[in-house]
Amino acid sequence: MNFTELLGMSFQTIQTEQIRLRKLKRDDAPSLYNYYSNENIYRYLDWNGPESIERSIEVIHIWNEGFEKGWIIRFAIADKMSDEVIGTIFLSEFEGKRAEIGYELSEKYWHKGIMSEAMNEVLAIGFNQLGLVRIQAIVAEENIASRKLLTKFNFKEEGYLRQYECHSVTGECRDMLIYSLLRKG
Repeated sequence: MNFTELLGMSFQTIQTEQIRLRKLKRDDAPSLYNYYSNENIYRYLDWNGPESIERSIEVIHIWNEGFEKGWIIRFAIADKMSDEVIGTIFLSEFEGKRAEIGYELSEKYWHKGIMSEAMNEVLAIGFNQLGLVRIQAIVAEENIASRKLLTKFNFKEEGYLRQYECHSVTGECRDMLIYSLLRKG
């Protein structure tokens, strides 16, 4: 999938009531590192996040390069007033008219409707601008907050994936659930 053709030559910036979705910058590395340092953020992920500010810079570069190469669109979720990065949301794993959505948010900003605002915008990009037919999410069964968010957006639970995701640091493999949302129409 060629994002530069579908989305224009530059990375989109989108503003909502509380947040700005934008391209990650090198200067975002300290914020990224800080919120990922909280175990509650990476508890249900397949990695522990960047282990230093230097590694955060590398990860930002990889994600931005991934956009240029067409395998991921990863938005910074930035506080609208301060422009501080408080999370990310992405579409990746593109195959035909299908993609996977994923996200994380600083614990300080939980339960404020921020991820709902981000999800609404990214789903619109996926279906309306990229022409996707299916967006799916793979989540840990224990991740109740993420499951509630997906259900709020009418994602349907489709199945149980046994020993599906293995953690890059601990090597522990866990069972996951798969959810999907289909384009209306």
